[in-house]
Amino acid sequence: MKRFLSLFLSVWAAGSLSAAAQNTAWHDPMDSTATAASVRGGSGYVHGRGFASNDYGRLPGSARGVVRDAVWNLAQNSAGLYLRFTTDSPQIAVRYTVAGGHAMPHMPATGVSGVDLYNERGERCWGDYSFGDPIVYTYRELPDTTETTTYTLYLPLYNTVKELQVGVRAGSEFAFEAADTTFAERLPVVIYGTSIAQGACASRPGMAWSNILQRNTGLPTVNLGFSGNGRLEPEVIDYVATVPAALYIVDCMPNMYVSEDSVYRLVLNAVRQFRRLRPKTPILLVEHPGYANRSTNATKRGEDERADRAQRRAYAELRREGVRDLYYLSRRELGMPRDGMVDYIHPSDLGMTAYATAYQRALRKILQLK
Repeated sequence: MKRFLSLFLSVWAAGSLSAAAQNTAWHDPMDSTATAASVRGGSGYVHGRGFASNDYGRLPGSARGVVRDAVWNLAQNSAGLYLRFTTDSPQIAVRYTVAGGHAMPHMPATGVSGVDLYNERGERCWGDYSFGDPIVYTYRELPDTTETTTYTLYLPLYNTVKELQVGVRAGSEFAFEAADTTFAERLPVVIYGTSIAQGACASRPGMAWSNILQRNTGLPTVNLGFSGNGRLEPEVIDYVATVPAALYIVDCMPNMYVSEDSVYRLVLNAVRQFRRLRPKTPILLVEHPGYANRSTNATKRGEDERADRAQRRAYAELRREGVRDLYYLSRRELGMPRDGMVDYIHPSDLGMTAYATAYQRALRKILQLK
């Protein structure tokens, strides 16, 4: 029965998609002819990226072979990237293909491989979705007005987008919004971190804390979180610091699997490297959020305490050296709720909201936001 139902739904979805496609105009952000409003194509329409590219990756091609393969592979995931477009269509469809599996044991397909659509008022648009090949999201009965609405489409957090198209009702107005790839208008918050920064384990892309922060503050963000690989490596920091920033967030303690003295030296060297490359840009060092089982597992409690102790030592030393515009966000200030994690370390949507709130509070102080 279950197999028959699955087959029926697949056939129905394919038929519905085929019927809808006959009345749908498709637009590819990688195609320079995708809109009559602009001749810019490729990375010119992909927001949230610090480097020019003609795909949905987060590091430039020059990084391949310079950073470790694990970092390069994770950089092909589209975490923190988004598209903006305007349309007056009452229906929007998104179809795309990805390179990896759709889900993970501790993170649903909607977070690993899904997209998330918000309107210009910051309201989430709920859509039907089908995780096949391609993946298809369909948003129906949107307000049908004579004026256009601007939408933000957040891309998958833990998968590599190969091809993507946005479809609207044939005859509707449509235009992708060009990204400020030079950050001439406003400098971004650049985030270097771990799986938590990349977005694990948000239920959908809009709930990753970097995307919540972008939405709540209006500041552009560049997400350079690499799952299990936020290790304060000089080769990676060279690329992170290449992106001009209003603030660098360095949130790597959950990936500090080395000795306390090694963590201490890595933090010292990382901040000094940032200062050589960006002498005046503020830097925010962030503590470990604390393992969810730290009260019941002495080993885990020792690990997160060791990492934070080392970073605090490094922070104090850097302040004694006279390093300016260096800030610190403690575990207490992060304020991870008791039930804010999916497993022992990765935040749920509740935990992601706590992260975003803590960062927004810090940015308000550091950048003097209203």
